[in-house]
Amino acid sequence: MKMKILLILIFFIIVLIYSYTHMNKNEINYTIMGDKEIFSNNIISKNFSDLIYDELNKRKDFGFYSEEFIKEDIRIVDLINDIENNININNIYIQNILKKTNILLLNVGNNEVNYKLLNINDEIDEKSLYNYLDEVEKDFDKLIKNIKKYNDNKVMVLGYYSVHNNINNKKYFKYINDKIKEICKINKLDFINIYDILNENSEYLSNNYITNKGNLALFNEIYSKINELHLHKNN
Repeated sequence: MKMKILLILIFFIIVLIYSYTHMNKNEINYTIMGDKEIFSNNIISKNFSDLIYDELNKRKDFGFYSEEFIKEDIRIVDLINDIENNININNIYIQNILKKTNILLLNVGNNEVNYKLLNINDEIDEKSLYNYLDEVEKDFDKLIKNIKKYNDNKVMVLGYYSVHNNINNKKYFKYINDKIKEICKINKLDFINIYDILNENSEYLSNNYITNKGNLALFNEIYSKINELHLHKNN
């Protein structure tokens, strides 16, 4: 009799675990992570990440939206440390969010690169700049390895764009974006080069801000990629 009760309990536990994991698997859980500036950069209308949320929130299979892990002036090494230390913000642990998220938009390092290139002077030669960007690449590679411990192949990496749209820095942004793109390719992650969107159209940036047209262009590009890679699987 006791054995029969035990078997019934085990059966119900298995059913509950299966139901929970199946339900979680089909949910659309959306997270933005990294530089706060890009995820809140707009003039009047909504930021592209807000527009993406609005669309996802209309879906019956939408689960949660997490924006706890965006910060001002965050460096790549800061986010590496946050993941390794499993930082807790508002009782939400970053490792847990990474595990549950199936649409993660990541942009970190943009401020670092822009600050470095903005402060070029006669004492900094071109070789030093490329060496610096190589270090950025190494940090980014380490970050991706840390993220993939908890979230595999559910990450969309947004490349770097020139905040001040200085044409003289175009070669440096191309260099680092090509490096980040290669890291994403190796790790089977999605990469979107937002420099090609924002810095190639004069209407998309104004006084260091992404214009409403710029945010709409980013939304259209990123959401179409989300729809192609993720949403049709849940329809």
